[in-house]
Amino acid sequence: MQNITITVKLRLYTNHAQDWLFRRMTQRYRAACNFVSKYIFDHDFELNSHHLHKELYRQVRSDFKLKSQLTSSVFRTATARYQSVRTQLLQNPFRYRDENGQYHKIDKTLEWLYKPVYFSRPQADLVRDRDYSFVEGGKMLSVNTLDKRARVRFAAAHFQQYLDGTWSFGTAKLVSLKGIWYLHIPVTRAFEEFDKSASKFFVSDISFWKCGGNCKRREQNPRKEH
Repeated sequence: MQNITITVKLRLYTNHAQDWLFRRMTQRYRAACNFVSKYIFDHDFELNSHHLHKELYRQVRSDFKLKSQLTSSVFRTATARYQSVRTQLLQNPFRYRDENGQYHKIDKTLEWLYKPVYFSRPQADLVRDRDYSFVEGGKMLSVNTLDKRARVRFAAAHFQQYLDGTWSFGTAKLVSLKGIWYLHIPVTRAFEEFDKSASKFFVSDISFWKCGGNCKRREQNPRKEH
């Protein structure tokens, strides 16, 4: 068995009231992530989300007026970003040449950072069934906000195939691009074996979702043998 994960990018169709609800929630979530990021930076890069939850949960929920699940997700979002930065630093060590002309390298760690990681883009990580779910037979998306749940339409072309029960949905990310809301959802399915024909399907599918559901799906033409 092999698990295959792709990211589905759903374009959401919101009205003015829903747009305001999403904007307020993602701005507060971003602010909470920056608060936790600074705490991580000031406390020797504590990246255990459970420890952070224990130390900061009450303060984050009170100060930023987030619901319980969103508050818990903030710690995972912040620590995941630092873990990603740590990986990038290790992949780019500091290189120098000594007085004898020999080259050396020093691995970079998080201690090389001179300021906390900053979240500039409003966003919110949403847990399946707790923060988002599909309703009305998969035709509408129900999204939790700081006030009430918002039911929104989304670009549904080719999406029904992921609601057949064989795909599992992970934590999604709500973001806005040029005034349009998108929900990025990682979907995973286990396959008995993975061959070229399956690979061809997924490459085509990923290309489709990168268009935000607004472009036509194109079949890949096999290369001609000379």
